[in-house]
Amino acid sequence: MESKKSFFPLFIDLTNKNCLVVGGGNIAARKVRSLVEYGARVVVIAPSILPEILDQDVDIEKRGFKAEDIKDKFLVVAATDDEKLNEMIVDLCEDSSILVNNITSKTYMSARFTAHIDNNEYQIAISAKGNPRESVKLKRELMEYLKNRKD
Repeated sequence: MESKKSFFPLFIDLTNKNCLVVGGGNIAARKVRSLVEYGARVVVIAPSILPEILDQDVDIEKRGFKAEDIKDKFLVVAATDDEKLNEMIVDLCEDSSILVNNITSKTYMSARFTAHIDNNEYQIAISAKGNPRESVKLKRELMEYLKNRKD
């Protein structure tokens, strides 16, 4: 189901936006932290949820995903280890014009998370077209550059 997509870089204010994370593992925990950090109202749905997610300021529903869970959501993150379920979530979101991120694909989604730098001077988002390790590597290099830069 992979398709060739071109992602437009854009910064979005998530303050008080309704977001859903489907999944309760390590990647879901990182996505939840990012969303909460930027002020989103987050609901997490998964049968099993890591303690670090439970410690966040989010609503928790320990159960499986249902199609109606996407109702009234601004952004949905399909963060399960079930590729078919994630694809179904993407399809539902795209049919409803809801932004969706899919952790099991590099392109089958409408929104990507980035590695980012956010300091007093800059807000820099980095995407290596679906390769998070390369994004993080470049982020570290840019942070070092900014730290050592002379004005």
